[in-house]
Amino acid sequence: MSEAPEGDGSARFSDVGSSPLSSLLAPGPQLGEDMEAYVLRPAVRGCTVQCCISRDKRGVDKGMFPFYYLYLEAVGGQGRKHFLLAGRKRKRSTTSNYLISLDPTDLSRDGDNFVGKVRSNVLGTKFTIFDNGVNPERKYFIPETARIREELGVVCYETNVLGFRGPRKMTVIIPAIDAQNERISVQPQNEGESLLSRYQRGANQGLVLLQNKAPSWSEETGNYVLNFHGRVTQASVKNFQIMHPDDPDYLVLQFGRVAPDMFTMDFCFPLCPLQAFAICLSSFDGKLACE
Repeated sequence: MSEAPEGDGSARFSDVGSSPLSSLLAPGPQLGEDMEAYVLRPAVRGCTVQCCISRDKRGVDKGMFPFYYLYLEAVGGQGRKHFLLAGRKRKRSTTSNYLISLDPTDLSRDGDNFVGKVRSNVLGTKFTIFDNGVNPERKYFIPETARIREELGVVCYETNVLGFRGPRKMTVIIPAIDAQNERISVQPQNEGESLLSRYQRGANQGLVLLQNKAPSWSEETGNYVLNFHGRVTQASVKNFQIMHPDDPDYLVLQFGRVAPDMFTMDFCFPLCPLQAFAICLSSFDGKLACE
């Protein structure tokens, strides 16, 4: 466990204390399991899924468009990590757009292993998470057998006051889970039916609203601090914890840096691996109005 060395007053969140995430670790996918189904399935109730994300900036333009790889950590630190998902930012896109694939070598929109994407608004303050269905606005190009895409979540970053380098406020909106432990399907046919539009007009039935946990300022270290229980060892503005507003002690997701290009990502119910990874991808993006 380390305390952040920076003392410049910026929002670099270091690690203190113990974490309220469940100590019960969720098992990984079974041998031969359908991985697309696995990454879309909510985590087992009462268990934490411990993962890590590596960032690859090597290559001609990976500095601008790095690759991100999500691994399931071996339970108890024994054995090899299990690759789950890969993500990359698309080039030549009018807004930030991340593709997510089950194949670390094929991150194309048309690939067989494409499972989802994250798309931002123009300001880079709101990110929508989709599965691999088709866009209903392209109705003239959709085959009859095609499935309209589902919205899996929205991440909203509140703009900071100009010049203030404090922590960013995050709100995460996801579809609720029904009595059968299935995610309620949200397949908007137009903008007015989207998760974001429903949230903005207060139509929150069937939605789960989550928020980031506000860090506290430490005079001792000169940093904002959050409680990661040793899972995060380097201070960074990107470190965050997502909680349920009705129960601040119930952490749904925590994410933070452990090396220059290595991060831990721990999550639990009601998130699935794809949702958790997509939320973290949004935090890597450079937000014009949030810095």
